[in-house]
Amino acid sequence: MRISRVFAAFALTAALIGVSGCSDGTPDSSAQASQTSDLPTFTTTTLDGAVFSSTELEGRPSVLWFWAPWCSTCDAESTQINAAASELGNDVEIIGVGGLGPSFDIEAFVEFNDLGTIRNLVDEEADIWTKFGVLAQPSFAFISSDGSYEIALGILDADTIVERARALEEALFMLSSGESHRPRQVRALEMRYRDD
Repeated sequence: MRISRVFAAFALTAALIGVSGCSDGTPDSSAQASQTSDLPTFTTTTLDGAVFSSTELEGRPSVLWFWAPWCSTCDAESTQINAAASELGNDVEIIGVGGLGPSFDIEAFVEFNDLGTIRNLVDEEADIWTKFGVLAQPSFAFISSDGSYEIALGILDADTIVERARALEEALFMLSSGESHRPRQVRALEMRYRDD
């Protein structure tokens, strides 16, 4: 009986570690994705102490990067995040969501990885992670201007992050120009013939 309880406790612990563990560190442009349409509401603070509300994400494309300060994969991915943020500039904001650790560890991670160029939210208890359905790090939420978002689980390289972020930006352009009802190929042909 005692062995069964010990084995059950061990199995539960192993499962929890597996769920909350880092990915294997291999960039994967086809990372698992799920999509939803309702942007979760939350309020938290940034690493510098400013209040941040999910309403700041409304009306413009954004990318949330979910990471943990003890995650070696997140540590390795930080250079990709910096490169993507640099390339995107102000067009699509990348915002870090540091969780599953105390704020001083989150701050040390940001400082060590030179991530001060992007805003980083403090989510010590993973409340924001939970609202987005994020179970492991690193993960991303690609948020369009209408509040719909797609979750990508796993490590992504800078090119893939930029490509997916640019797709959000393109969707915003199509909505604002009223061209979202025509397929991309038709719009491309129209543009080509307009230039001739």
